[in-house]
Amino acid sequence: MNKSSIFYTITFIFIFAGVSVILGFLWLIEYDQQNYTRELNTKYSLIANARLLYFAGVINEKEFEEQTKNYNKMQQVVWPKEIRKILFSGDILARVEVNNGLIEIISYDNQVYLNIIYDGKINLYKDQDYQTYRYFIIKAIAVAVICILILLYIFIFKKLKPLKALKKQIDKFAEGRLSDIEDVSTGADEISQVSKAFYQAILQIRKLNQSRQFFLRNIMHELKTPITKGLITLEMLEDNKYKERLDNIFNRLEILINEFAAIEQVTSGAAFINRKKYNILDVLDEAKEIAMRDDSNIRIFMGESFFVNVDFKLFTTAIKNMIDNGIKHSQDGFVEICIKDNYICFKNCGPELNNTLEYYTQAFTQGTKQKSSFGLGLYIVNTILGAHDMKLDYDYKDGVNHFYFIDLNNIMIKE
Repeated sequence: MNKSSIFYTITFIFIFAGVSVILGFLWLIEYDQQNYTRELNTKYSLIANARLLYFAGVINEKEFEEQTKNYNKMQQVVWPKEIRKILFSGDILARVEVNNGLIEIISYDNQVYLNIIYDGKINLYKDQDYQTYRYFIIKAIAVAVICILILLYIFIFKKLKPLKALKKQIDKFAEGRLSDIEDVSTGADEISQVSKAFYQAILQIRKLNQSRQFFLRNIMHELKTPITKGLITLEMLEDNKYKERLDNIFNRLEILINEFAAIEQVTSGAAFINRKKYNILDVLDEAKEIAMRDDSNIRIFMGESFFVNVDFKLFTTAIKNMIDNGIKHSQDGFVEICIKDNYICFKNCGPELNNTLEYYTQAFTQGTKQKSSFGLGLYIVNTILGAHDMKLDYDYKDGVNHFYFIDLNNIMIKE
């Protein structure tokens, strides 16, 4: 159990309370036992002295009754057989020798007896007022308190147990698994109210996501229609430089729409349904094609052949954005791609970033100058890499920007 957990804290508190109660009642039993023993000793001493004085003829019967009127529940045992059983089988708790006599306190069968021997004659008395139940009551109260603590612990534990279920649902939310989240509220207490409110918020988020996806898909669908018509119309025109320009524009628009579709897939949490093993060179070729760049602007350095376990469309989109950004913000119009066994590095000559990398990986971020702005590009790249268990990192050395795709989960595999 996690020591910082509230369940660990509650368990510790109840264990501490239980041990404290047990120790407290043990001390109470010991204290009460000593106190009651003193009371009995005082009582038996007074009765024994009064009996001895009565047997010696120092006081009469009336004076004896006056002295022992508060302890008149001492019944004399007269049956010889019973007397012998008590004297031979009982435990002697105390013994005092006096002139012409002997005083004994005997315990037998959960009862206490006072034995006064005077001039060789045995006088055995049973204490009818002895509280045999005294310690049993204290122990019973202790057991009852311990049981109440255990029941309280179980009750509180059950009341807090839904927190674990709620945490699991929150973890699903953090992972983007909105469709798997369930309503875990079980009653009308505060935890159940929080669970209910969380579930209602999730339902609202689902509706908003569905509305957003429907809106974006409708827009992309509506945009594809005029693009397709434009491409068909172009086929009817004669070949010339204007037709070539328009063809490039329409193709670029179609590529952008496909990229927007990929972005929508990432942000909606529906990515990686087609995650497979691809050769890194095939991924780079596709990225160069959709970026409309040729080898004149790109240099690739790779010692060995690698495969990557990725979603092809999304990963090529990330590389395409890095190629675009690298060329756009370089001073010489080139971007260099170095592929190693645990990272892919994009290098370009240019000024250092004005802010930290975390600043530029936020959506719609721009630098102090338009030239140093990476806008939405690095946000998309960082989102795609994070979902692939990869990390985007940055370094600046000798006038060269280094952007790294760092492999955190063995996505890059040597051939």
